[in-house]
Amino acid sequence: MSPDPKTITLPQLPEVVASHFQHKSEITCYVGSNSATPTASLEAITAALKARSPRLPFIKMVHLLLQGPVPYVEKGLQDRVLTFSIFSGGEVREAANDGRAFYLPCTLANLDSLIGKGRRFEPDVAIFKVSRNPFTGEFSLGLSVEALHTAIDHARVVVAELDPSMPFTEGQSVVDSRSIDYLIEEGVKPVYELNPPDFEQLSPQERRIGELIASRFIADGATIQVGIGKIPDAVIGTIRQAGYRDLGVQTELYGDGLMILQKAGIVTNRRKKANLGYSTTSLVMGSRELYDFVHMRTGVQMRPASYTNSAETVRKNAPFISINTAVGVDLFGNVWADFIELRRYYGGVGGQPDFVRALNDRGFGAPIIAMQSVTDKGQSKISKHSPPGINLTACSYDGIVIVTEWGVADLRELTVGEKAVAIASISHPSVREELLRYVVEDPMFTKPVGFSLGRTPRGVTMYDGEIAIEEK
Repeated sequence: MSPDPKTITLPQLPEVVASHFQHKSEITCYVGSNSATPTASLEAITAALKARSPRLPFIKMVHLLLQGPVPYVEKGLQDRVLTFSIFSGGEVREAANDGRAFYLPCTLANLDSLIGKGRRFEPDVAIFKVSRNPFTGEFSLGLSVEALHTAIDHARVVVAELDPSMPFTEGQSVVDSRSIDYLIEEGVKPVYELNPPDFEQLSPQERRIGELIASRFIADGATIQVGIGKIPDAVIGTIRQAGYRDLGVQTELYGDGLMILQKAGIVTNRRKKANLGYSTTSLVMGSRELYDFVHMRTGVQMRPASYTNSAETVRKNAPFISINTAVGVDLFGNVWADFIELRRYYGGVGGQPDFVRALNDRGFGAPIIAMQSVTDKGQSKISKHSPPGINLTACSYDGIVIVTEWGVADLRELTVGEKAVAIASISHPSVREELLRYVVEDPMFTKPVGFSLGRTPRGVTMYDGEIAIEEK
């Protein structure tokens, strides 16, 4: 590595890659992800692949969720480039379902082992965004750390886009200039921004779920992990109103909601056992206000996903409350999140299994799967059994808590029959009787002693608050 990276232009990027790998027929490229997607570089490489000039080896693109256009997944380029996506959205999801891209199932805690030395996806090239500290000259990975340190350590060619729109984040996002071979400064596209949460626009169902989780599981001093979306927003909105104190944050993804709690002094991280005094995350994604907040802020620090999602770190910060969502759950307590059905891939497993397995003992906290009981089309998300052949992000033997707008089903330490009754009890009223009768009539589901359809079963707390739902 040279002392300082060499500055190149976007049109020079394909030439650089071609010159370094002119004797290879195939290379692997690891791409920075989420809000820090290096779109301009991806477009430059795609243009060269289309023109077949310069001659590039076949490229395997490995990455998490990419924001913005992903031009190399379009039809007709699969003889020159293929995607191996660990988490997908938009164009990549469509391409995977169409057979033009690979879905590569992997939890975030295991990313490093997937791309490490001697592994199948050890990168030849790493491309990502950085920001620069104006005082020290150091570079920061900004909004996306995930597994980039491992990619940088093993790649023969390391390329960084210098993006002035990206914040300089603290912690293990800092990268020495000697770690970067080539720097692109001109033509770089800004980081991607999302709208902040609108707590006033939450549906009654979402607010019910938020109330159930916040009132039953959150306590002063707890450490939390939440994602981005309506249900996490509902939980955060309820926490904000309830006035909890000294919460901690250890998460894979830090968004506007967690910033709001930290700005309000509700998140202080004073009672964390690991990383005392600051929130830890592997990714940051949200609004411009969020990006300005994390800029050079020591109170929010970046770590690789292998650390934020590790069972050891999670358990050190007990009591730990993990809140994730899912596509569906069956009566055995099996959960799926990366497929809608066998032939409909949706996104990826993310870090959900990491937190579920880390919290397999209630002494460490609670792994919560929160979801509305029906889809936007009115189809039940609780079914008799999971779709055959799809991945499960949590299994019947994982001690999880299911929350819908109708109540809480704490499945920890329950038998198969007790789980089935509990899950059916918090399903939508339109299917609840059918599911309960299915459990009653099937002798395989051994019923709890004293069970009757009119009694609230073990592990269940039905919603009894004041938020009304207008049924159509």
